[in-house]
Amino acid sequence: MKRAGLFLAGAALGVVALGGVAAAHGTGAHGGMEHDPQMRKLHAMMPMFSMASAELETALEKGDAAAADKESGKILAAIPDLKVSRPHRNVKQKKGFVKLAKQLEDRATEVRGLSQKGDFAAARPAFRKLEATCGECHDRYR
Repeated sequence: MKRAGLFLAGAALGVVALGGVAAAHGTGAHGGMEHDPQMRKLHAMMPMFSMASAELETALEKGDAAAADKESGKILAAIPDLKVSRPHRNVKQKKGFVKLAKQLEDRATEVRGLSQKGDFAAARPAFRKLEATCGECHDRYR
C-alpha cells in the first residue's frame, strides 16, 4: 500500500511538472515574450535537428553514404531559417548566434562531403565538431 501511494504521488508530481512545461510552451509565450512566427519555426526546427543528427551519426557508424547525405541535407536545408531566427536568450548577441549557425552549416557541409567520398574515418570526427557546435549554441542562446 505504501509503495502504491509513493508511486501515485510521484506520478502526480510528474504530470504537474510536465503539464507546466507543456503549458508554458503551448501558450505562445516564452519568458513573458510572445512567440513570433520565426520563433515558432525555431521551436519546430530543434526536434528535426536532433533527429537528423542522431540518424546522421548512425549512418556514419554504418558507413551508409546515402543516409548520411539525406540527414546532413535535412540539417543544411534548415540552416537559412536558423540564421534569421532570434535566440531564446542573449538576444542582443544575435551576431554570435548567426556565426554559430554558419559554423553549423560549414560543419554539416564538411560531414556531407566526407561521407559522399566514403571517408567515414574523417566524417565521424567532423560530426563530433558539428555536435559541439550545437552544444555551444544551446549553452549560449537557449
